[in-house]
Amino acid sequence: MGFQLIIAEGKEAGREFVFDQLSVLIGRTSECDVVLYDPGVSRKHARIFNEGLEYFVEDMGSSNGTKVNGSIIKKKLLADGDAISLGPVVFSFAGVVLEPEASTDHGENAQPEQHTRVVSAAEVKRSRNKGIAAVPEGATADQLKEVVRASTRTMQAIVKPRSSNPGSPGIARPSSEVAAPRGSGSGLAGRRTLPPAGGQQISAAEKARLKRKSGGALGGFKIFWAEASKGKRAVVASAGALAAAGMVGLIVWAVMPEGPAGPSGPEPSVLSSNPIEDSFGLAADGDPEQVKWQRADQKVFDFAFTSPVKAVVIVHYQARDISGNEVIVSVNGADVGQIPPDTMAAAERSHEVLVPSAILKKGEPNKVVFDNTLNPPGNDPWRIWNVWVEVALLPELPDDQLRGEANNKFKKAQEMFERRDVGASNRWEAYRSYREAWLMLEAHPDPKPSTYALAREKMKEAQGELDRQCSKLLLGAQGAYNQRQFDAARTELEHVHEFFPEKKHPCPFRADAMREAWGL
Repeated sequence: MGFQLIIAEGKEAGREFVFDQLSVLIGRTSECDVVLYDPGVSRKHARIFNEGLEYFVEDMGSSNGTKVNGSIIKKKLLADGDAISLGPVVFSFAGVVLEPEASTDHGENAQPEQHTRVVSAAEVKRSRNKGIAAVPEGATADQLKEVVRASTRTMQAIVKPRSSNPGSPGIARPSSEVAAPRGSGSGLAGRRTLPPAGGQQISAAEKARLKRKSGGALGGFKIFWAEASKGKRAVVASAGALAAAGMVGLIVWAVMPEGPAGPSGPEPSVLSSNPIEDSFGLAADGDPEQVKWQRADQKVFDFAFTSPVKAVVIVHYQARDISGNEVIVSVNGADVGQIPPDTMAAAERSHEVLVPSAILKKGEPNKVVFDNTLNPPGNDPWRIWNVWVEVALLPELPDDQLRGEANNKFKKAQEMFERRDVGASNRWEAYRSYREAWLMLEAHPDPKPSTYALAREKMKEAQGELDRQCSKLLLGAQGAYNQRQFDAARTELEHVHEFFPEKKHPCPFRADAMREAWGL
């Protein structure tokens, strides 16, 4: 027993495959049994597996979801002819019966093959190719490696607008009921005779008929309505309308969630020199207070690069709930770094990753991707925020001049760092000078001088000092506020700007937010 997949839509449409394994994992990486080289397919997108005599498809937490016959599924029993959509690729499913292949090992220890067999449907009986995947025709090994390493391209959902036309199918129009006059003898079948217009006495026989036909309470109300004057009918109708409106309001109040149902407005996706304060990732409980835009697998941003001279781009961000080797940062399909794991000062710590000029595309959109390698199939919470890009121009100087100026910057940074407790801004000046020395030597051809790596390490050390100083200042302000020493809390928050004269660190932003929240 096996199954067949035919690519109905996507690259290589019409190609057929037959599988004889109990479980087949489909995705974009080499870990999968079947590799689909398409950026709309997640690393581990879906699997098709056997239970008894039936096959099921299960989504593995992919970015673009898995559909069966157009409907999003988590797990679904498959039948012949079902259309399985994995991002932009659509397969047609069918169960098949495979003839067992003669084994070359006739001994007692002969074991059945445990690999996925993907073969052309026309060659089921003779082809035994192991590990064959849907490879684009003419693709080189380097191109395939780049596609696997790239991140999933998120597909936009298309939602059909709901019709507001009252004449749409399924919407009943109200109809007026016309009563035939008594004794008219119209003989219209099914036509309901209404009581008189109101204020008229009806006969005892008519009362008995109404009670017998409608029951006690309802019949009594019909008798009252038939004999009531127009004024009484108006009062009763108004009271009924008010009661109905109140009941509807009570039901709406009971079932409506508190606060907004979700984020409003478009999700930010374009980076600039202004930080995007929104958070992206996966909250443990889907709480928008923790993560505003839920992105379990990855978050993709675009940014423009138009520098007329040689330059590098530095991606700045903050992150939290990150473990080691969990989130990879890539630009235009090339990995440029990893988000470091959390520290005690994760909320105050700012990260940056350098994008070499060779990776950048001038005059067209560049894509930076934060890709969580644990999701799918896991549900590991993670978040990033305050994401922005900085374009750093590289000096066009002779090599010896580059080394000389970088050494001068490094010496200045060393002096400031040694005197970091003397002046409030010395830590920041040391960090900035280390950084300038590092970026200046980024323009130096390989091999880089030793000052290049040393300046970068010292820059990270100075950044750690800044993070600890920020935590100390904000903790002091929080303590003063908790003790209702509001003037001391205000002074401590204003002191933050002396240690951080430039708003290129998250600490001044956090201080301003605390002061605004406390009304100081």
